[in-house]
Amino acid sequence: MVVLKNLISKNQILKDTFKNFSSEKMNYFVNGISSNSKEIKKGYIFVALKGQKFDGTDFIAEAEKNGALIILAESFDKENVISLTKGTSRKVYSLLLSCFHEKQPKQIVGVTGTNGKTSVVEFCRQIWEQASWKAASMGTLGTKIGTISEKYNLLTSTENLTTYDPADLYEQLHYLASKQVSHLAIEASSHGIDQCRLDGIKFSGAVFTNLSHDHLDYHKNIKSYYSSKKRLFTHLLNKNSSIAINIDDNYGLKLYQELKKYNYLILTFGKKEEADIQIVSTNTNSKSIDLIIKFHNKTFQTTIGMIGQFQVYNIIASATICIALGMDPNFVFNSLSYLKPARGRMEIVSDSENKSLVIIDYAHTPEALSSVLSSLRHDAKGKIITLFGCGGDRDIEKRALMGKIAINNSDLVIITDDNPREELPSKIRQDILQGCPNAIEIADRNSAIKFGISKLQDNDLLLIAGKGHESTQTIGTESLPFDDYTASKEAIKNIKKNGILN
Repeated sequence: MVVLKNLISKNQILKDTFKNFSSEKMNYFVNGISSNSKEIKKGYIFVALKGQKFDGTDFIAEAEKNGALIILAESFDKENVISLTKGTSRKVYSLLLSCFHEKQPKQIVGVTGTNGKTSVVEFCRQIWEQASWKAASMGTLGTKIGTISEKYNLLTSTENLTTYDPADLYEQLHYLASKQVSHLAIEASSHGIDQCRLDGIKFSGAVFTNLSHDHLDYHKNIKSYYSSKKRLFTHLLNKNSSIAINIDDNYGLKLYQELKKYNYLILTFGKKEEADIQIVSTNTNSKSIDLIIKFHNKTFQTTIGMIGQFQVYNIIASATICIALGMDPNFVFNSLSYLKPARGRMEIVSDSENKSLVIIDYAHTPEALSSVLSSLRHDAKGKIITLFGCGGDRDIEKRALMGKIAINNSDLVIITDDNPREELPSKIRQDILQGCPNAIEIADRNSAIKFGISKLQDNDLLLIAGKGHESTQTIGTESLPFDDYTASKEAIKNIKKNGILN
């Protein structure tokens, strides 16, 4: 519970929003804030948001009936409703929640990019923990503090969000701060940035990993997609914040050029000689990568216990932002050999008697799939089998492209289902097969995994791509229990036990 005038006192946008309120109303006690009319109780503020499926203004009457103290809606002419300027309701909602749940960790880093966000926030958390700081990561895998992991969903959705809904987000930030978490790395998705979910966060740093073809069903074109990512750096960072940018990526280089005029400490990374932290060389072993790095004309050598060349970029991204924020470079580079991959990111399921490998990876974009396969092909001793599908009700354009990438970088491709949602699964598979007509089509993902594992011979590798850490398969509107790791383990166990697949 907080008095309204105290709630809005530290934010000018909120002060302007309530400027016509009487002194009597300014002394209202606010008990909570929500955009869900069903959650509204006596003394709550209801913010009517327009989503893809619902318009919050349709639920104003329900919010009033449930005891809403104050109602805000865009361009809405009704007594007892504060009319907001068009396009501002989401920002106001986030700011209200950030002021209501006032506490936040002292150092918060936002990580954005098409690929690598989950790994980078996890690596940042691990580096900070090695320095004995209480640290957390937040994003696709949930909120993680040390070994404690919790996942939060939108109350109106069965899906996890990369960047949480503001109601969950700011409550979580307050909780982390109350548990003395001082350092937090958070995934900043383009949707989350565009929808102003992060506008109430006090960021002290940000990372740009890369940008490629994804989410164009939402952003419509790559220019809009890039602009959403850029907003993290131009609108959400505090003054004197630190930034890490991958300048090997064309959009990263573009972003670096555009941010030079701002008062930020920017450290770049990549293989280019002009990068502040340069990846000089990499040498891949069976389950590790030897790495030579250059920073301030000093060379550092380390070995990371992971596979996949793209993981080098993710690790160096986390190292770069930690150094930009003031950590000792020697400590940071020495800590890299202790890092462990995030769940479902180049995760090795088995190392069988014939030295074949089964690898789970979240790669669900053309760029990510190409990066993973190129890395594996570079070091493969046997055949590469790639198994993947594409999600329903999502970007259609990438399907055939991913099929082409898979067939050009694999010896065998298996097309299966991956969260078809409310779209016809056979249609999705056919879209993919346009790019790889010679691929094998097996609709049921469990059967496809069994088949792929049965085809492994000496030194072969099976990449199961697309779902990574996910523990459900969404068919229609129902999410059924399923995860690639468990399905793979069961298939391997059956082969070892029976010599056949059940």
